[in-house]
Amino acid sequence: MGKEIKNYSLKEISDLSGVSIATLSRYFNGQTIRKANEIKIEEILKQTGYRPNIAARIMKGSSSGVIGLIIPNITHPFFSEITEGIIEEARKNNQLVLVTSSNGSVENEKQDIKQLSNSILDGLIYIPVAKAENIPEIKNFHNIPLVVTARKNIIPNIPHIYHAGEKGGYLATKYLIQMGRKKIAFIASFWEVPCNNKELLKFSKNKESFPFSSIDRFRGYVKALNESQIEIDENLLITTGYDYVNGVNSASLLDSRLIEIDGVIAMSEAVADGLADKLKSLGYKIPEDISIIIFDKTVNNSNYYTNIELHLKEMGIKSV
Repeated sequence: MGKEIKNYSLKEISDLSGVSIATLSRYFNGQTIRKANEIKIEEILKQTGYRPNIAARIMKGSSSGVIGLIIPNITHPFFSEITEGIIEEARKNNQLVLVTSSNGSVENEKQDIKQLSNSILDGLIYIPVAKAENIPEIKNFHNIPLVVTARKNIIPNIPHIYHAGEKGGYLATKYLIQMGRKKIAFIASFWEVPCNNKELLKFSKNKESFPFSSIDRFRGYVKALNESQIEIDENLLITTGYDYVNGVNSASLLDSRLIEIDGVIAMSEAVADGLADKLKSLGYKIPEDISIIIFDKTVNNSNYYTNIELHLKEMGIKSV
């Protein structure tokens, strides 16, 4: 038979280490104690394998040391950079981050919320897929600090951290216009596409569109075109996803519409790469014939883009 493992009480750990229960509590909650006491405690913890009961600590008003994070996609560069900032800042504050990824699915997100609501957390950072379907479920976290990140005006009376999407779309479009570009395509990316290109302008004026970062940027695009008295052409609008294949398909669709293009605004580098590769296969030169602006950092140097920096890591840091 294996050696029986004893469950030690806090009082027993106090007796074994010669350190008071009050000092032990300060140690477990990450507070500073005398170095000599810290050494005594760590030696006894090593010998006994004792770990404080998290649930009991929470009932006594202590910290669990864990922050929850719900994101749409852990591998997408946009969200991975935000996550990097969150983990880095949490570590500085002696916090762990429990991450769940919904893979762009509202139903998966609902399940993640349900599972995390049964966990003991000090707080939750919530990056929704985009829309507000899961607000009833997220309200289960009313008793802990909650921050919504990278989305705008999802939940009333809750702190939101996001970039100025409309301003970014406006500046990107104005930049292309100043370069002499007049036929500027806008590729709006979504996890779950809510409308087609012909409905995009109308959809952007509805309250339902407010949480979408792509729509925020599209409003800036429309504003810049209107200021320059350039007509908005539905044939220059694409609604799609976020990956490379979506970019390839977007280029094919634009080409099939037999319209002139001299500029493109894309939401991610993956989409821009697919778009650029397909356009080059059709005989276009990038950026000589068609200038491309992306709301993303450039990793692939084989194509030449202008970048709108979003400071995503800083967004994650501020969320913590």
